[in-house]
Amino acid sequence: MVSADKPSIRVALLVCDIPIAPVATAHGKYPDMFKDLLLLGLDHLKQQSAIAQDTELIMGDFDVREFNYPENLGDWDAVLITGSASNAYDDIPWINQLVEYVKGIPRDQKAPKVVGICFGHQIIGRAYNARVGKNANGWELGWTNTELTEAGQEFWQDTHMRIQELHQDIVYDLPGGFTLLASTEHTVNQSMISNDHQIVSVQGHPEFTGEIMKKYIEVRTANGTFSKELSEASSKLVDEPLDRAKIAGRILQFVARKA
Repeated sequence: MVSADKPSIRVALLVCDIPIAPVATAHGKYPDMFKDLLLLGLDHLKQQSAIAQDTELIMGDFDVREFNYPENLGDWDAVLITGSASNAYDDIPWINQLVEYVKGIPRDQKAPKVVGICFGHQIIGRAYNARVGKNANGWELGWTNTELTEAGQEFWQDTHMRIQELHQDIVYDLPGGFTLLASTEHTVNQSMISNDHQIVSVQGHPEFTGEIMKKYIEVRTANGTFSKELSEASSKLVDEPLDRAKIAGRILQFVARKA
């Protein structure tokens, strides 16, 4: 139970998929994974004395595939759009409604921030008229060391961002009114922020640990989605250190209007 007199960060999770069965069994579904991630970030901020020690995290989850959305945006500090195996560019009712929902969130200081992760990053790109589609370079898979732009170094407070990747779709263009934060040779737009600092998104999966990534590699190699060569190359780096706590902490600071 959250105390009314304690500071809190309120995040509405727009759930866009269910993880593969081995991941869901061992690590939970997206609400579980994002709660773990954001609590990790909250603890990181408290250790850095970057946020009040009694700050609490409040989360609600809404399955947008079933057209479930928060009733009142004013109840939340942010909406966070999860990843999905679906294509953000598909002409499907629930995806189309999600795009329109993102477009309809007011862009002012009283409105909740918008955070997009992987598919969510691509939905934001589509909502703001960027091209979204398959990457000619194919899959980007596993541990990745993304290079931060000057703006990205300022926002993410580092020179690189180490994160797990699992995507073959990309946001080709930078939407108007957005600034690029991170890139790789494989994917130019790895992270972006709106110039009014109301929206931020990341192509990678900060909610994925090495163990989660291993399960995706195993299952999707077995079913033929990933080649043996891609699987072997990705597996070699899967246990490399990640910046999960730092990424989650910066997202929470952004949501709390301290970034």
